Amino acid sequence: MTTIETAQSGEFAAGVEASPLSDLPLGTRCRIVAVDEDSESLLRLMEMGLIPGAEAVLERSAPFNTPYSLRLTGCTLAVRREDACRILVVPLPDPTAEGPASES
Repeated sequence: MTTIETAQSGEFAAGVEASPLSDLPLGTRCRIVAVDEDSESLLRLMEMGLIPGAEAVLERSAPFNTPYSLRLTGCTLAVRREDACRILVVPLPDPTAEGPASES
């Protein structure tokens, strides 16, 4: 398994644990923290940029929830459900969400 120290990102709240990519709702922005590279298809995805530390957005799901459409910087990958279960991620805050309103 290839991993990255989650404290390196510093963008997610303390106490947030990594979960499989397949457990996230569609539209979630996340950071990949570990990839179980026992699968030949996962090794191929890693060659295309699906590596620990990369940020991704879970965009779509085909009928019956497989495959998933995962947007990385510069590309979109199709990830099988079996492979998505072996990719650990942490959710990141939505950059478009508005913070607390400031007083003028």
